[in-house]
Amino acid sequence: MLSNADVNDHLGAMLHNDYFQPQNLTIYRVAKDTGIAKADLCGVLGGKKRLPVQEALLLARYFGVEEDFFAVMQLRQELRIEKEKMAAVQLFS
Repeated sequence: MLSNADVNDHLGAMLHNDYFQPQNLTIYRVAKDTGIAKADLCGVLGGKKRLPVQEALLLARYFGVEEDFFAVMQLRQELRIEKEKMAAVQLFS
């Protein structure tokens, strides 16, 4: 599934917009079905917590996407953030 979320949105926004919202899923439902703690899902969806590989795998299986899909999305987000930090530092060096 291609993401409707902007490329600069965090993984949680993409999860919410492309997976939770269209299926009318709640954090409680996904947490119960996957075994992922509600607080962890809240943190990821709110952009406050990174998605660990184990949880990425659980969500991929739950939503029926490639096993590495959410892990790769998390890595891309982290790479984008680090590149932005490095660019900012280089501008002022």
